[in-house]
Amino acid sequence: MSKLIEKLERISEGSGQPMGFGAAVARPKISQILTIASVPAGNAQLINAATKEGPDALLLTVDNLEKDTKALAKMNRDKAEIPWGVSLETVSKEDIAKLIELGCDYVIFSPDKAPAAILMEERIGKVLKIDTSLPESLAKAINRLQVDAVLLSPAGGDEATFTVHQLMILERLAGSTGKHILATMPPGLSTGDIEMFWGLGVRGVIVDMAAEQLEQRLSQIKDAIQKLPTTHKKPKEKFRATLPAASRSPEKEKQEEEEEEEEP
Repeated sequence: MSKLIEKLERISEGSGQPMGFGAAVARPKISQILTIASVPAGNAQLINAATKEGPDALLLTVDNLEKDTKALAKMNRDKAEIPWGVSLETVSKEDIAKLIELGCDYVIFSPDKAPAAILMEERIGKVLKIDTSLPESLAKAINRLQVDAVLLSPAGGDEATFTVHQLMILERLAGSTGKHILATMPPGLSTGDIEMFWGLGVRGVIVDMAAEQLEQRLSQIKDAIQKLPTTHKKPKEKFRATLPAASRSPEKEKQEEEEEEEEP
């Protein structure tokens, strides 16, 4: 299994110690939301700087897989301790095979630019990038696809906070796919809105390191994640009891008709 997807599974299941009478096996603590640093594949300096910030995974943006093959091969040698994946605008079966050979842990792709055959590949994590305009019927169909997670990208990334409308759109999509949820962290969004992401079910945030101040942004996001409550309080729903109108069942009507026929 993909190391990134395995971490998402642990968050979903809880990261407590296994139960039993044997000796306890120490498991490293895992955050409630993973941090994924996004960097250009060919920028070795930025990759090294991002790695020092201690993200849970790296995401390499690739414009041309053939051109960036050497950089990816170097990643497998130098960054073996941290899961890394790629984001591709278009992807083929051959691309997936090459990525697996290079040691890639997961791949992010768009549904309209990828052949369906890649969904059968189980040696790499598959993350589907979906648009916020996706109809709910198609979002629900994702639940039946062989993908491990979906990536949401909030609109209006330059805004300093979520609007209620943005929240409604993300809530609709997050609740329909039935998959692990990742989301891009807009550059202008306050770290105080991390809890909003968490409440939506987001368990991994992607931070564009090329657009951020490395020494501040990622560490601020990690601090905000550490301050998340252990449980999420769902908003209280108000219910008003309504009594159904009195109606007779077909069986009751038939019984009454038979009784009338038996009367002299």
